[in-house]
Amino acid sequence: MAKELTKTEAEKSQPAVSIEQAEDAARVLILGGLEAGAGVFAASEALGEQMQAQDLRIGALHQSDASAAVWLMEAGVTLVSMASMRNESKDASAIGFIGATAIGAGDTEAMANRPDIRSINGIRIGVVSFAEQTAGAFSGRADLLSLHAIDRVRMLLCECDHVIVLVNSGLPNAELPLPEWRALYRRFLDAGASVVADTGAAKGWEAHKNGLAFYGLGSPAEADSLGVFLTLRRNGKFTYEARALQNAGVLDFSKNDAFRAKIDAQNKLFWNEKAYLAAANDMCTRLYAQCEPTLKRGVRGLFSPQAEEEMRLLALLENESLRLMSARALRLKREAERA
Repeated sequence: MAKELTKTEAEKSQPAVSIEQAEDAARVLILGGLEAGAGVFAASEALGEQMQAQDLRIGALHQSDASAAVWLMEAGVTLVSMASMRNESKDASAIGFIGATAIGAGDTEAMANRPDIRSINGIRIGVVSFAEQTAGAFSGRADLLSLHAIDRVRMLLCECDHVIVLVNSGLPNAELPLPEWRALYRRFLDAGASVVADTGAAKGWEAHKNGLAFYGLGSPAEADSLGVFLTLRRNGKFTYEARALQNAGVLDFSKNDAFRAKIDAQNKLFWNEKAYLAAANDMCTRLYAQCEPTLKRGVRGLFSPQAEEEMRLLALLENESLRLMSARALRLKREAERA
């Protein structure tokens, strides 16, 4: 893979990506997921030019919200992931999308898991979308833990130069990916994906094998996020640039040094496995301590008639990220007690 490692700084004197006219390149922009109440889309002149230069703009909806749909349409997003939406809509037309393709949701598992395949300047691109789902029966969304998720990437490689995997998992207040989710994202890259991009809260990214794993892009309609500019070529070759973005009413390249420093610090952790695991363990211990009283009340609720307590326990059992975090924290607690 030909790749270009870049910093998150955004110098106004330099374009985000070179505007190439070669027919054998496809330019793709990936943005994060939007929540309800996205406001009105507006972009600076510099960023707007770069967005217009992209052949494909990809985004995600985390809620079935008309304002978020309008924001994405005005930003020129024509491929939207709906796998991580938290309400009932399964059809893009139901929330006002016009001229956009939706993936990751549908009335059947086959429809929810269907990929988007397109050819741009002779480059074949396949995009799939998955998200962490509540344990239980199929609920209209593509499940990240499906036994066939990795196989879908392998099958797409038979007919595509590049496969992009859009995902969403983890706890909303976690600053790092859980080790189990990180390992799964790397498995997508092992299977041949060029890029795995989590559309949740902004976090760092890393290179693995011949691809890239972005562990969170953040919402471009909120204060700080990341935009991934890809230049895709044949046979799996590509270059990329990850740009820090900020939105204070107008979406622009970021001047927030604190946000860029946070992303850089997260990136450095991924270069050091021991440091990353230590930080992830500390995060799980802290998050468990914050919710431990609620979890314990839920366990006691098994032996009481209080439906509210039982629902707390059920939420723990149904939420894979919460279960993984709690199990890791409890193992660490037992190890500390034995030591």
